[in-house]
Amino acid sequence: MLKLDLWNIVFTVINLLVLYIAMSKFLIGPVTAIMEKRKELIDGQLEHAAKTEEEALQLKADYEKDLSSAKEESRAIVEKARNDGKAEYDRIVKEADEKASEIISKANKTIELERQKTLQDMESEIAGLALAAAAKIMNDKQDDNTALYNKFLAKAGDANDAAGN
Repeated sequence: MLKLDLWNIVFTVINLLVLYIAMSKFLIGPVTAIMEKRKELIDGQLEHAAKTEEEALQLKADYEKDLSSAKEESRAIVEKARNDGKAEYDRIVKEADEKASEIISKANKTIELERQKTLQDMESEIAGLALAAAAKIMNDKQDDNTALYNKFLAKAGDANDAAGN
């Protein structure tokens, strides 16, 4: 049967203590150190992941801010382009109106000059016709006067010839 011997119990206890101390020094200590290092590594990675996530959220917020700023800037650029286009359109229309007014003014001056020239030409023509008519009338009167004179002479000559015969 089993005998319980004091020396046997003492040696078993001593063996267990030596085994515990040896395992503690050579097995549990290194394993605990490895577990501690792994825990620190995991904590570091979690901390790094949290920082990375925070940075990503900050970048996202910055990008969204930049995007909204870019949208506002593009709206401003489009609005400025519209205003510039309208101003350019107004300038071109005003310039075209000024040129049209200038052309109309020149045309009116040209018409007036042509009218005056035509009136002068007509006056000259009328004066020439009046002179021609006057000359013709004078010529006709001279012809009439010559005819009357010749008639007078013919009658006077007939009267002289009849008296002297």
